[in-house]
Amino acid sequence: MLLVGWLLPGVAMALTTVELSLSGQALIYSGELSAQANQRLYQLYEAVEPKPETLVISSQGGNFEHGLALGEWVFRHRLKVSVPRYCNSSCANYVFTAASSRELGLYAIVAFHGGMMDTADRIGQLLYKYPAERRDAQRQRIALLVRDKQQRETAFFRQIGVDQRITSYGYLPIYRSGLQRYAVWSYSLPMLAYFGVGNVRVATDDKWFPRPSNHGLMLISAPGEFACIPPGMAIDRLIDCRDGRVLQG
Repeated sequence: MLLVGWLLPGVAMALTTVELSLSGQALIYSGELSAQANQRLYQLYEAVEPKPETLVISSQGGNFEHGLALGEWVFRHRLKVSVPRYCNSSCANYVFTAASSRELGLYAIVAFHGGMMDTADRIGQLLYKYPAERRDAQRQRIALLVRDKQQRETAFFRQIGVDQRITSYGYLPIYRSGLQRYAVWSYSLPMLAYFGVGNVRVATDDKWFPRPSNHGLMLISAPGEFACIPPGMAIDRLIDCRDGRVLQG
């Protein structure tokens, strides 16, 4: 069982997978998103005055429901979100997008993937968990489950005023070849604004440099224009995902 504690100002406690704390006007959430961690975060927020204005988060993501729930809570409380290191998967999809404003560390990673719009893939992924002989019997139930999740995601993005395609843009056919090597992707600041995620400040007031991670990143700078950062490659040597050509800048 995941154990998550909420703490007094200025105090931090290392937990199995999640750390929660409060520092000044900022809540700090470090680790995988979970229902237990979310609930403790809400309790910490309610227990203090004045109310924190910022959520500082470093998370690899987590379950769809937990990410969506935290995103709805962030939006409802009009919190700023600061990403000093990384906010990936459901953290990027639903928490980063829901903020009233955003701050990125110079080398912060905000990696998107796994939204609910690519219905066929979602159904296939859930069915794959069952033995082959049971998949046909489960198909209708899984399809209804995916449809419910998709409707919830659609309502969420409509509420926060962000284009829902932000979670699935990298799955477009023109990007499929790149995603065979890179399972996640990030966006440039102009591309984030294109989807409705604006009001982003880089902590150094300088150019934002997403750095390499173990799987690499695809950076979509504009519709149809993208580059990759392969694992271990310097951030100033982006390559074209389609042909491996080294790009400038």
